[in-house]
Amino acid sequence: MANTKRKKWQRKHHKFTFALLRGVFKPFFRLRYRLKPNKDEKKVPSPALIMANHQTTYDQFIVACSFKRPIYFVASEDLFLNPVLGPLMKNFMKPISKSKSKSDLSAVRNMLKVLKEGGTVALFPEGNRTFSGGSWKIDISTAKLAKTAKVPLVLYKIDGGYGTDPRWGGKIRRGKMSAGTVEIIPTEQVQQMPLEQLYQKIVDTLRSNDYESDQKFKSRKRAEYLERALYYCPNCNSFESLYSKGNYLYCKNCEMVAEYTLDLKIKAVDGVLPYSTVYEWYNAQKEKLKIAILNGCEIEFNQKGLKARLIYDKKWHGQGKVDIFANKQGFKVKTDKQKYAFDWQELDGVTVLGKKKINFYLPDGTTLQLVGDKRFCALRFLFLYEIIREII
Repeated sequence: MANTKRKKWQRKHHKFTFALLRGVFKPFFRLRYRLKPNKDEKKVPSPALIMANHQTTYDQFIVACSFKRPIYFVASEDLFLNPVLGPLMKNFMKPISKSKSKSDLSAVRNMLKVLKEGGTVALFPEGNRTFSGGSWKIDISTAKLAKTAKVPLVLYKIDGGYGTDPRWGGKIRRGKMSAGTVEIIPTEQVQQMPLEQLYQKIVDTLRSNDYESDQKFKSRKRAEYLERALYYCPNCNSFESLYSKGNYLYCKNCEMVAEYTLDLKIKAVDGVLPYSTVYEWYNAQKEKLKIAILNGCEIEFNQKGLKARLIYDKKWHGQGKVDIFANKQGFKVKTDKQKYAFDWQELDGVTVLGKKKINFYLPDGTTLQLVGDKRFCALRFLFLYEIIREII
């Protein structure tokens, strides 16, 4: 008779792995980020579901440093595609793979499996690291998951991460961060709270805004690569003309010059600038793009020399260098091996990964991933997709 016993998700060697990681990352965070994560092991029960806001490249390791137990993180499937890091993570940390921008029932099943085994699961409900300093939208399914889990809900918050290590930036700034558990909601309370109330509790508790702090974040290249997050010039209404250098952001089409200051503000040097923070500018540019499209403007985004990959069978398949052309109807990409042309409504989704990658989820189930240079603004294509889908 075949052995039908299911293997456990948790392994004894995971404790060793996380102990080793804590030994490496704790001094790293003190030196690089001036951060000492709170010690939360004793006050957080097990099993537990941890939800944290997402600010830096190393958020999962920041959370892990607050605990002495293994933490099973929900991670983007893109991390598992790396031929070296992917197998190492699976064997020694075993994070829970989840597809970005799409529902993933297998990820939910695996989370519940770990919790049933008495483990601790952690996820970043925003699903994406902030480009603007504000929070990405949290889906109400996060609150539904908390109720389904039937374990204590732990809300963990990271502050100062955007100012110290902005997603669009190239350099770490000298500032100060803090990280730790801010609230533990017992299982009974999670079950008793109305869904909308629990959802709002998660959103409000995890909301973080480094602009409101009195901190200074020092760097000689504060604005470097800000064009990864901003693409619209409010002075001349251009959508593809911004570039950065040092502490300043410039427009190629007009005299607009803006300084990115130590306190994370935007200060006009020349030209009209109605925004005082990246957050305001970031949100306004999507609305400006929508207005331009509704007014019948011919919006065209072009980018040359992108690295292209097709993702299927859980592997990268290189497609060489490509150029992309996008407008209101859709986008076209020509690789060395194939041409792609899709209307926006045909796609299963679009998402931005890291600092300069974008995924297009194609109708046949494959994923087209484009990787740009150090000044590539993937958000233009994401926002164009979202606006057209919203209008349709």
